[in-house]
Amino acid sequence: MTPLNRWAVWRAAVALAWLLAGTALAAQLPEQGTRDNYDLGTYQILLEGVPGTGGLSYHIVFNRGGSVYIEKKFNGENLAETHSWTREGDQLRILPVQGGVINDFDQATLSVLDQDNIAVSLNVPGESLKLMEKDTEFTLYRWYEFQAKAHILLTLIFLVALNELFRLVKWSGFAFFVGLSLLLTVFVWPYQGVAYWFKWAKIYSVVSASVFFLLMRFTPLHKYTFAKLFCVGFLALNIAEAVAQDFTMGFTPNLLNGVAGVLSILTCYYGWKGIKADDSPQKDMVWPKMTALWIIAYDVWNFVYVYLNFPASASAQLMVIVAATIPALFIKEGTWLQARAYTLAAWFMFYFTFTEFYERNLWIFPRTDVLTYSLALLSLVLNIACVVQLWEFRKQRLARQQPAAA
Repeated sequence: MTPLNRWAVWRAAVALAWLLAGTALAAQLPEQGTRDNYDLGTYQILLEGVPGTGGLSYHIVFNRGGSVYIEKKFNGENLAETHSWTREGDQLRILPVQGGVINDFDQATLSVLDQDNIAVSLNVPGESLKLMEKDTEFTLYRWYEFQAKAHILLTLIFLVALNELFRLVKWSGFAFFVGLSLLLTVFVWPYQGVAYWFKWAKIYSVVSASVFFLLMRFTPLHKYTFAKLFCVGFLALNIAEAVAQDFTMGFTPNLLNGVAGVLSILTCYYGWKGIKADDSPQKDMVWPKMTALWIIAYDVWNFVYVYLNFPASASAQLMVIVAATIPALFIKEGTWLQARAYTLAAWFMFYFTFTEFYERNLWIFPRTDVLTYSLALLSLVLNIACVVQLWEFRKQRLARQQPAAA
């Protein structure tokens, strides 16, 4: 093994050690606002709405004085309300509020399983709340603030380290995306409770793309036009899927971000003919003409998409997004698409393998109308800037051609 390869393996090992150590430490520390201040503490859950409505999250704080604070983020709404709660043995009840905006728990049965889990049955049809029927019964997970935030931040470190490992050690990518994914497909993923077909389609599409990009790097595949078109098509299709979701939601911030996504598709093709495996020892798949502005505009658009449609996942997805941008802008220019596929596929594999751990340790960002409109406008402005940039590139190219024609 070369010194570079040993260095890559060492960095990946250190990142993994930090992840495990941080999680273990977090589990031992009391978080602010639970054990000392509240009777039951803070709980939350991420659920799936019916197609087209995005993800639903509840963040619930049971106060010792008999009040319970409920935050609900779903389908463009950001609701918060204080109710009363009662307890008899292990049975809880969240009392209705006359004229309240959150009535999801008015008929619900809540049973304390242990200090970290509360079983919930809403006792209403899923369609009445725009929920998948399977999600009318679920478990509220105790939320530990330090552990959740450590999990999210360490996700970034771990993904950046993995990307470097896949760059510097040739066999590691094939072992991870082919060997490990096949083993997990057979022995782990079917038993993690992931039912939504789109998530299954997503994981196998990004894992397959990662394998394809490995072949682009280490075989003559990168010389063929159809292979380069596949790279552009993969990127455009992934953007289009999100744009469709934004337009389906139909709220003004979603529509603004949807238009930004359309502009991202229209500008993503720039320089695609230059996609290749470079001559470096790592044989990186590079897209030399992909601009930093386009990458940043894409990052903002993608984050806003998740923030609007799946708010509970926004913090984790921000780390996944940034994990591809850091190496592309600061470690090896031109490698963004390669890094995006590797980090996204690795994160999906983590999610499918440790689904409950992930859902227990979500850090739900605050969301208000001011934030949603501001971020959606920023996304649109940045993607308009990409259109302007391409127009300037075209003018410069035509200007260079005119003297030659004369």
